[in-house]
Amino acid sequence: MVFVIAQLSDLHIGGHYPGSGDRFSEAVAEINAMSRQPDLVLMTGDLTEVGSETQWTEFQARANELSAPWRAIAGNHDRKIAELRGHRSMAVGPMRLILLDTSDDVFTEADGEWLQSDLAESTDHPTVIAMHHPPFETGIWWMDCVGLSGKDRFETIVREHPQVVQILAGHVHRPIHTAWGNCSLWVCPSTSLSVAVDFHQEHGPAVTAEGPAFSLHAYLESSHQPLQVMSHVVPVGTLARRSMIEDGSPEFVSWARTQQAHRTSQFS
Repeated sequence: MVFVIAQLSDLHIGGHYPGSGDRFSEAVAEINAMSRQPDLVLMTGDLTEVGSETQWTEFQARANELSAPWRAIAGNHDRKIAELRGHRSMAVGPMRLILLDTSDDVFTEADGEWLQSDLAESTDHPTVIAMHHPPFETGIWWMDCVGLSGKDRFETIVREHPQVVQILAGHVHRPIHTAWGNCSLWVCPSTSLSVAVDFHQEHGPAVTAEGPAFSLHAYLESSHQPLQVMSHVVPVGTLARRSMIEDGSPEFVSWARTQQAHRTSQFS
């Protein structure tokens, strides 16, 4: 069994960079055009710029164009949206998904008690935790200045629970992967704008001309580990325009389809 999550983050609808809503809708269209639809679309915060009723309404209207079901958590820009506040957990496909609210920029003792309790109730289920803020230092100094307080508290709890196979975050506006705690940690790119990466601690904060993108995660049941996780970055807009290989190399595609007919694959 393969369970697929499309993750979008940092949409910033209504923000200072024009067209953020349209770029989000382009990502929605890209997802809707996929032959294999995701089982869930997950949005990891900063859906809006200031959490106004107008921006929240616009976000919902655009998100409801998705063919797949969707869930969302709040980012620090969404604090005013009452519908997104609070921690939640649910069973999805072969795993448990925890939606952790870090929109106040802090993981408190009370948050830790809730997470500890929830994880203790599901020790036999592979678990993915979705949160807005990455719980580690990224090396992009000015983004780390607006990072999560209480990271050590969060890490201590997660390390006690080996059923956590992945953490999904956003906030930093660029894709980052690291091995963290006992699991994989993935930071999603933004559909709004991309942050420049530079590890020098005096570099000037900057954004780049990279196009919008989102993440696609495949969760595969495996006999070797609780759940195998594979993640891709998917570009949006002109960078995502497809040219069919079959148009230029029909013989190769015919050969590949013949090979595929004799393969066994979890993606069947």
